[in-house]
Amino acid sequence: MEERTTPVREQHKFSVGRLQRYLSANSVHNNTLTVRQYSAGQSNPTFLIQTPSKSYVLRKKPPGELLPGAHKVDREYRVQKALFSAGFPVPQPLLHCTDVEVTGTEFYLMEHVKGRIFRDLRLPGMSPAERTALYVAAVEVLAKLHSLELESLNLEGYGRGPGYCKRQVSTWSKQYTAAAHRDIPAMNELSDWLMKNLPANDDEVTLVHGDFRLDNLIFHPTEARVIAVLDWELSTTGQPLADLAYFLMPHYLPRSLNIISTMGSAENAGIPTVGDLISIYCRCRGIPSALPQLNFYLALSVFKMAGIAQGIYARYLLGNASAPNAAQFSQCVEPLAEVALHLAQRLVAVQILLILFLQTAKGQAILEQVKDFMRQYVLPAQEVSAKYTLYNNVHLCVQVKARGAGLWNLFLPAVSGLSQLDYAYIAEETGRCLFAPEVFNCQAPGKTSSTVSDFEII
Repeated sequence: MEERTTPVREQHKFSVGRLQRYLSANSVHNNTLTVRQYSAGQSNPTFLIQTPSKSYVLRKKPPGELLPGAHKVDREYRVQKALFSAGFPVPQPLLHCTDVEVTGTEFYLMEHVKGRIFRDLRLPGMSPAERTALYVAAVEVLAKLHSLELESLNLEGYGRGPGYCKRQVSTWSKQYTAAAHRDIPAMNELSDWLMKNLPANDDEVTLVHGDFRLDNLIFHPTEARVIAVLDWELSTTGQPLADLAYFLMPHYLPRSLNIISTMGSAENAGIPTVGDLISIYCRCRGIPSALPQLNFYLALSVFKMAGIAQGIYARYLLGNASAPNAAQFSQCVEPLAEVALHLAQRLVAVQILLILFLQTAKGQAILEQVKDFMRQYVLPAQEVSAKYTLYNNVHLCVQVKARGAGLWNLFLPAVSGLSQLDYAYIAEETGRCLFAPEVFNCQAPGKTSSTVSDFEII
């Protein structure tokens, strides 16, 4: 669906004639303009600029007193320019203007991309298959972003590299404190917990979006394909798992927070589970799908959302809010902090369990191999055999592939080099399919083993 627009709100009005002359002088167009304001956009006011022949989108800083370090439209322009040049799906940026005489504040102009934006994350009106395809496309484009080589983007000095989590906790704590209108103990407790529980391995650095949500994506008008990623104001370089957690966050938010997009508790047939989305993302990036620190990043994401909500309300109090519902955001800061603290407590429990049930490095690696093999061969073979009753032929062919891949006799420590605990995780995975234990020659003792000695290894 196309985004809704309204007449320009009173506090965001500017001289259309001045803008028209500026664009004409910069060879963008020579036609008359009409300007409407997008309903969405809580941070930087966003406008649809239309001429008789073409449409554009203008994003500008809001007027009035602003929080330090916020509303950096120059960063948005720079990163979009780099990504567009690299072939990543973003609107083409056209120009950046620092002359506040033109529209009252700094702004940049980009092409208008026509497509679908979904504000309701449950995707009402879509079939289960369409919901699946749209979510898969979203997480695939996120993995594509995190797979880009920073050096090739010519973004020298963009972000600060390692230490992302500490900087994020510090930044959002300061932003929240600067915007707070009352004391919320849960936010103070959460800020302290995050700073005391920073991940030890915070050295991975990719380009991160910072606000990656389904409603910041434009999908093709008819296909389940992302044609533009929007709103790069919070982009930087740092830990990619923070982006993934932010995308997953709505699955953990209570339905009562209706001012913020949540998955709610309604039936959402076709929407992939958190586990499915993680598996797709990790497969696209070629990394293990075991993410023991995910709850930290989820708690950080909710803390960040609470800080954003507080900032929106602060702009409302200052009289320069970008959206008409800004006053309502004060109601969700404390509930968000409580959700994040709950996620933090879950992380502590998970860490204790990991200590009690710790896999070896080899066990983790083989488990990932088994999971990939299950997805690629075993589960599809199960569907084929169920449909055509070709159980023996199909499962023996897959068994040959398993032996060729070295995934054979995994239950024998002397052969596999795995501990009993390592194998327990593998057995849990193979239990998803009736004949998977036989595929890996790990069926229960006493059951006749199938042999692959007479088959060519393929």
